Amino acid sequence: MSQSVNTTTDTSIGSISQGQPKGFMSKIFSSTLILGEQVQQEIHDVSSSSKSATGHEVFCVRYSPDGQFIAASRGNGEIDIYSTVNGNKVYILPGQQGFDGAPTCCIRFRPNTNSSKTKNVLLSVNANGLVKHWHMTSMKCLHTINEDPNQCYALDYRADGLKFATAGQDHQVRIYDEATKTLQSTLTGGYGRTRAGHSNRVFSLKFSTDDENLLLSAGWDNTIQVWDIRMDVPCRSVFGTHITGDSIDLYDNYIVSGSWRPEKQLQLWDLRTCTLLKNYDWPNASHPCLLYGTQFSKDVAAKYIIAGGSGANEARLYQRESGEQIGVILGMKQGVYSVDFHPTKSQVAIASGDGTVRLVDYQGA
Repeated sequence: MSQSVNTTTDTSIGSISQGQPKGFMSKIFSSTLILGEQVQQEIHDVSSSSKSATGHEVFCVRYSPDGQFIAASRGNGEIDIYSTVNGNKVYILPGQQGFDGAPTCCIRFRPNTNSSKTKNVLLSVNANGLVKHWHMTSMKCLHTINEDPNQCYALDYRADGLKFATAGQDHQVRIYDEATKTLQSTLTGGYGRTRAGHSNRVFSLKFSTDDENLLLSAGWDNTIQVWDIRMDVPCRSVFGTHITGDSIDLYDNYIVSGSWRPEKQLQLWDLRTCTLLKNYDWPNASHPCLLYGTQFSKDVAAKYIIAGGSGANEARLYQRESGEQIGVILGMKQGVYSVDFHPTKSQVAIASGDGTVRLVDYQGA
């Protein structure tokens, strides 16, 4: 199947973003493509915008490993697949039949490795506790795991594609074997222990690309837990974050976190000591930005950080080392729920509650 794309670009293009503090210069990036149908109501029109956006909002966005496709999971459970070349919608993975209001909260493409006989496999989790393997090009569900009564909010694949992790409402992190689809271990820590694990909902998971046994998890309990998946207690913990989306990432010995709060929302941490290294300055205009999505760029040096959220309904691009803000993406009618860097190009995807995914080029930034 193929549908034409809305290729309208943002009109707010200039050198200074509106409402920024006097003297603050920031490049405003325009969208190369806008995928999906944008909800037309302004965010302050709460009754009409929330009704029209139900089932329409994009909760997670991910490029395919080769960058040729981009997947967007929606509030009605549907996963739309677009071509990154022309923006056409090429595949639709259906939501759960007979259920209303069960969003697909997180998605990941399975890494392309020598052990993967079947390509174009996508993994998804939803708020009804279903973990699904999809074959993208045939649009068929290959396997379903039911974690009911848990609500699943987060997942991640290990770099070799041999294991994946899920987490959500019940505070637990589950490790599965990819080949057999069986549960291998459950990371809880347990109350009363020296290292107790999570005490509230978990919204973000990240496997290390350098250590196959290292996994990060974060959520509402204001911690990032650092796990060795061979143990059932955390190795160590980062304190002081408040994660409500897919908003932690790991590069080398650096953790970046995007917290859902009006101040000190974007931070860099030392993985080894769990100490704070840097607060990235996020200028507040008329509204502060509370972050839902954060990520390092996928180049070998992870030169950039992208983050976005609600309130100001914007995303901002930073240089990782210097902390310099490179630019801002505006024009979303509702909050930014997810971000993803292209695997090889200088491009980033911005997913919003207004129903759109914006593909933004930052070459030469």
